[in-house]
Amino acid sequence: MKTADDFETKGQEIAHPHNKHPHKPHKKHKHPHHKAYLSHKFESYLVLCVLAFCAYAVSELGFFKHFGISALIIAVILGAIIGNFANHNVRLLKKTGALNVCTKQVLRLGIILYGFKITIHDIQSVGLNGVLLAFLMVFSTFFIGLFIGKILKIEFKESVLIASGSSICGAAAVLASESITKGGAAKVAVAVCTVVVFGTLGMFLLPFFYNLGVFGFDKLHMGYFMGATLHEVAHAVAAGAAVGDEAGGASVIIKMIRVLMLVPFLVMLSPLMMRFDKNSQKTSFIANIPWFAIGFLVATGVSSLPFLNNDFSLSVIKPAINFIDTFLLSLAMVALGVNIRKDTIFKAGLKPFVMAILLCVWLVGFGATMVSILM
Repeated sequence: MKTADDFETKGQEIAHPHNKHPHKPHKKHKHPHHKAYLSHKFESYLVLCVLAFCAYAVSELGFFKHFGISALIIAVILGAIIGNFANHNVRLLKKTGALNVCTKQVLRLGIILYGFKITIHDIQSVGLNGVLLAFLMVFSTFFIGLFIGKILKIEFKESVLIASGSSICGAAAVLASESITKGGAAKVAVAVCTVVVFGTLGMFLLPFFYNLGVFGFDKLHMGYFMGATLHEVAHAVAAGAAVGDEAGGASVIIKMIRVLMLVPFLVMLSPLMMRFDKNSQKTSFIANIPWFAIGFLVATGVSSLPFLNNDFSLSVIKPAINFIDTFLLSLAMVALGVNIRKDTIFKAGLKPFVMAILLCVWLVGFGATMVSILM
């Protein structure tokens, strides 16, 4: 007995009497919407890349270099401008998934390449005491920040982001921490804001107080102190140069060892979020290891190899890697900036800035004490 499917098939054969393969499906043509989607996706990445490149170019201008304003900070500002004043472009960026890729995969690759800024020689030059100084500054500041955040009743994820920016390496640390905390663009914006304001103030005030003889350090120890307390790498570079060459070298080395502490910090942060954040998914410890942090450590090891420390590598290869890294991190910051809304910044209130001020006081007081004891 024939089924309905048999009659349907026979009908197809009658409709196509000359078709030698009646059951062979016709070749499907690509839907026109697919081509439009690919075109929009290309446009989305192009817009983000142009903004990231503009941020890098602006950061290289004398004015911004003098004030220690990095490409990452400029990038998040440009992204926020687009996010608040170009609604059509924002919808396009979100639909194509470009923002998601830039704030995840691109960000993690940028953090890995950041490891090429440091070598084992840098660590050896200040010895175990220098490493201990950096370790104590990073982890004491972070946990003091969480304590202050709890007293001020600041949301846990926001406290983590603000404290990480103050304790490690500014905007780059906020970005790296965000990949684990998933705090959202608004909290990232507030944390980056504290880095910009108080890091820049510190960059000017610390050399000024040094000239007044407030701290009583020589140039070398003042360099250690500034590297141990200032937020961004750019701040440490600018402030060190303002004091002198000896201070500049010491400031950058201690600061870069603080950057290296990003690896144990991120490994610690994953279980910490599972323990104290109710919204974090409970998974195994291995599953929560931020493997890009391990990549950062591997990059530091590779950066220490002889073939990357000869004249050619130091003048061509490493600057090229640093450019690519800054561009990738700027790309991630632009994408985060697009999601920032001005009303969410205003809603944050004064508490995050009170927390940041108290952390600055801790950094200066504890930093001066530790430099006097250890260095």
